[in-house]
Amino acid sequence: MKVFLIILAIIVLGFLGIRYFLFRIGDPVNSKVSDSYFYHYRKNLIVHSPMGNWFELGYFESDADVESFQPINRDFGKDKEHIFWKGRKQDVDYVTFDVDDSGIIKDKNHVYTTNGKEYNFLGIIEGADPESYQLLDQSLPDHKRISWFKDSNAVFYRSKKTEGDPATFKPLNDGIAVDANFIYSIINDRGEGMYAHDVDEVIRKHKRMEGEIKVINDTYVQIGNAVVSAFTKDEFTIHTFETIKNTKEIDYFTVVVNDTLIYKGTEYPEIDIESFESLDYGYCKDKANLYYNGKKIIGVSFSGFEIIAPDYSKDDQHVYYKDAVVKNANPKTFKRTSENDVWEDGTNKFRNGKIIN
Repeated sequence: MKVFLIILAIIVLGFLGIRYFLFRIGDPVNSKVSDSYFYHYRKNLIVHSPMGNWFELGYFESDADVESFQPINRDFGKDKEHIFWKGRKQDVDYVTFDVDDSGIIKDKNHVYTTNGKEYNFLGIIEGADPESYQLLDQSLPDHKRISWFKDSNAVFYRSKKTEGDPATFKPLNDGIAVDANFIYSIINDRGEGMYAHDVDEVIRKHKRMEGEIKVINDTYVQIGNAVVSAFTKDEFTIHTFETIKNTKEIDYFTVVVNDTLIYKGTEYPEIDIESFESLDYGYCKDKANLYYNGKKIIGVSFSGFEIIAPDYSKDDQHVYYKDAVVKNANPKTFKRTSENDVWEDGTNKFRNGKIIN
């Protein structure tokens, strides 16, 4: 009898455990408005689970009042006293709180961003006027439109106030914007690789020159007889020409103006345009030379040339790190090791193009 009771207890506990882990959410509160707010299966809690996929995307038991709670959209909801986002109670004005179709979140006091300093809680967009805050330009593509807003006094980029004139400001591509008087750099991040970090800044750089504006690609813009870009070492360059007869996009960072190639804001007049060919990872070539980020790789041979990594290439005689020879490296045996950014050739180990052993 004792053994039977033990087995029965194990079965009951197992059933309750399975029920707890597999049946955390019950019916949706209002499936027409939100696919992420649910009643707990016991009906005594409101649960937020993104698209109902609690196992992979998470699960949060809200302290909202069950009887009065209703979703506002996928992630926002309210009960008789409070506003909730992702199930968490938010510190906003209940009576005037609103989320419109363009994603503007505001009440009578503030405009809010979902990228607040505290995870899963709204942040205040400093300096934004809730009465006049709106999209900057309805005609922008979707992925850009939701980044740009304005109020009666300023332009806002990704919830940060800029120096732009809200009446005349216009983003032209990924890197350049203008208003009636100035040119601006749009800087999303700084640093490279693992050291890159988001900044999302719009910086006033130069007085706007006279002339027609022509967007060359997502990096370069022609204004009159000048070409400007923000994707450069100095985050802004101006190339002035006596006259611009033609422009041509090669790739994201490379354009040709008249007969001059510009790569990441640097002019390379020695590169032959007719035979120019863009390769992977910033490498390119013309009929006479091979280049890395616009710099000639001295002594490299076309024979056996191969790009083996973003910063490494080789030919029959040498290994190259960016545009320089890796001394004492054997191209026939040169290979990556299991260590981070370490290479070897059977005799030596290398990092950043230099022997490290």
